[in-house]
Amino acid sequence: MNGKRCIVLICLLLLGAISGCGPAATSQPTATPIPGWEKFEGSGAELWLPESFEGGDLGKDVEVIAENLRRFAPDSEQIAQMIEQNPSMYIIWAFDTDIGDTGLLTNVTVATEKVLSAMTLDVYLDAVLKQFPDWLQVVERDIITQGDQQAGRLVVEFALAGVEVKEVMYAVKLDNSMWVITYATGAEEFEERLPVFEQSALTFKAQP
Repeated sequence: MNGKRCIVLICLLLLGAISGCGPAATSQPTATPIPGWEKFEGSGAELWLPESFEGGDLGKDVEVIAENLRRFAPDSEQIAQMIEQNPSMYIIWAFDTDIGDTGLLTNVTVATEKVLSAMTLDVYLDAVLKQFPDWLQVVERDIITQGDQQAGRLVVEFALAGVEVKEVMYAVKLDNSMWVITYATGAEEFEERLPVFEQSALTFKAQP
């Protein structure tokens, strides 16, 4: 695994958790079997999220997504610029317009990278953990059964601008690709939002 790429992904995610406020962006929900949810798609991957989420395919809609982010979170100019300059960083990037009591912007990312066919989830998680900075505290590390496949699962905590942030990451291997789905929110909101994160992760699909 490319260590620099891992750190960049983490840093961008941390920026995405910075609080913001402002008018919600306009969305066009897709018909969904989960009431009140919509489908987000990008480069062969799809993920379902509650309709309060905004975002989508960075490869196709990066300018719209960045502008919506600026409108909703005026203090997010740095991450908006990073998204515009690195549209291939994430396959899907989304944020929740429903801001919790912590004031943090709950966000979801989907990323992918090529790995060796012999790469296991255990080895991949170990490689990720080795790249984590010291200020990230690993709370959980598991290999779980998710639907009809296995997934690596990490839960981490860290402080951002004096506020505790908590995130859960799922790693799914399909052929020679590793897909990573990460959900981040305020630590105080994490347990309340976790059932939604878990249900959303179960909806993830991607082409091998």
